[in-house]
Amino acid sequence: MTKARRVLVIGAGLSGLASAARLLDLAPHTHVEVWESSERAGGWIATERVPTTALGLSHDPAAELVVDLGPESILRDKPAAWALVQRLGLEDRVVRTRSDRHGAYVVSRGALARIPDGFSLIGPGDLMGFARSDVISLEGKARAAIEMGMAARSRARDEDESLASFVRRRFGWEVLERLAQPLASGIYGADPEVLGMLATVPRFLEMEAAHGSVTRALVAAARKKKDEEGSGARYGLFFSFDGGMQVLTDALAARVASSLRFGRTAGALRRAEHGGFEVTDGEGSSEHFDAVVIALAAHRVGRLIAELDPHARHALEEIPHGSAATITFAWRRGDVPHALDAYGFVVPHVERRRILASTWSSEKWPGRAPLDLALIRVFAGGEDACARRDDALLAIEARRELADLMGITAPPLLQKVMRYARAMPIQGPDHLARRDAIAQRLESIPDLAVAGNSLFGVGIPDSIASGERAAERVSAG
Repeated sequence: MTKARRVLVIGAGLSGLASAARLLDLAPHTHVEVWESSERAGGWIATERVPTTALGLSHDPAAELVVDLGPESILRDKPAAWALVQRLGLEDRVVRTRSDRHGAYVVSRGALARIPDGFSLIGPGDLMGFARSDVISLEGKARAAIEMGMAARSRARDEDESLASFVRRRFGWEVLERLAQPLASGIYGADPEVLGMLATVPRFLEMEAAHGSVTRALVAAARKKKDEEGSGARYGLFFSFDGGMQVLTDALAARVASSLRFGRTAGALRRAEHGGFEVTDGEGSSEHFDAVVIALAAHRVGRLIAELDPHARHALEEIPHGSAATITFAWRRGDVPHALDAYGFVVPHVERRRILASTWSSEKWPGRAPLDLALIRVFAGGEDACARRDDALLAIEARRELADLMGITAPPLLQKVMRYARAMPIQGPDHLARRDAIAQRLESIPDLAVAGNSLFGVGIPDSIASGERAAERVSAG
């Protein structure tokens, strides 16, 4: 009888869970173990459900706040996440953004102003909406209008530039400073000056090459989207779950429950004499596995493969990552003077504030809070937010900003600070070349695969896809 193949997945975040589940789908008789150093699965994805009775507000045990502490949504356009939702049977738990709210605000000259209707990350997709907006001056609008007459520009396949350079060149400094910078920073966790176009938003380079004017391409895309929505052919751009994002990772963890080993850390990885790997844990115990998937941040991957490929280790450790902190508050709805008629706001660097953005979770998603409560999350970024400002100071600064911008002065009913150190890779103009070079070296190591957002994309669909690809690589043997 053939001995069952032993595969170790290191890390029970989203990529690790997706990898383990895919391994069991491909080869049900494989012995799969998932080592997770903490006592829970899910990684950055976590949801806390807070009964309103704990806040002294209600005697109804079913009334609660659903508080996402990490990512709060999934991009629908990338197929890996939706395909996994279907395989797990979670379609009936999917929720989409509330239709009675729309858009977002941006801090403009000290106050909240509506982001122009149809503005798509770096440029306008609705010319009238852009023209009516007060966020950009008349001079800034005139400069942006020049973009419509620019010629198409071809480039070499691997030629890149920063996102900031692209926006300045096409639309001018004011569109970059007032709109593109805060929107891009909110998505990618880094300054557009250091973000590469190819790694983050290559579609705009394709628009420039194919249409010349990015504005014309965005307007055409917006018109097509409107037609599709009118015909019922399109789902919402983002989705989540009725019980928060942890619904997804809980379902995956249940799928691989017998494989999970909590409180176990991988300390070293060595090639075994007769094939496979010897993996030593944090306690010094060693086990043999025929194949290994590492689903960790790049610097942690680098430490584990130090003996297998020192060059790849250094390249992995050199990938820059950004850090962030979130401060979540709950207030009585009557204590919030703002109309809360959008999904939140972003903050340009030029405004010189201590926060980056705010999501109004109770307004964005159905069922996140009872109707008489407001659930608001504030984002602070950078190493300073994570390492040098304590929880109390982060909360004080966030409340001060919300008081100034939204008029909220009442003490919150709930306050929770979370920190995410080195959570997001900063995908600069050299990121894809570095990634490809690392991937090539890793692919030369038999029976080893790497997954996670450091190399293969920062979004949830990309993390899932990377985990599943890793499973397919080691499963093939």
